[in-house]
Amino acid sequence: MEIFFDTEYKIIQYDESNHILIGSWKLSPTSQEYRTGMMAMIDAMKKYNTGRLVYDTTNFGIILEDDQKWSVGEWREKAVAVGHSKVGFVMSKDIFSKMSGENMMDMTDDKVSFGYFLHMEDAIRWVVNPQQNKEAGAHTINEEQNNNTIL
Repeated sequence: MEIFFDTEYKIIQYDESNHILIGSWKLSPTSQEYRTGMMAMIDAMKKYNTGRLVYDTTNFGIILEDDQKWSVGEWREKAVAVGHSKVGFVMSKDIFSKMSGENMMDMTDDKVSFGYFLHMEDAIRWVVNPQQNKEAGAHTINEEQNNNTIL
């Protein structure tokens, strides 16, 4: 894996073998750190010419309401423009963190497929597998993946 962006709060890596980006939040970022980290993901999508992402949000915390609105508005518009198409979220087991992330995704349009997972391997498998490319905006509820998806 090639490291594209690495700070105390987030790392973005390019997985060349799967042609995907993996973003991991190392800790709960401030609003400015969140937006900087999200804009870095757009830069990574441009550089590596992929819109398929996996986000590890297990250490993320809660997304502030203003940041949620920014994410589903301004950020999403820019991300879709550079090819953002599919994202798997590795979710925290913390109920408040899960609710915050799911609430934000509920506000989105149908341009990007997304799924929630408990394990990184399952999220990667889903993002990489074109046969699991459900229509845009579909939530993943797949009991066959060892009950590792969330919803």
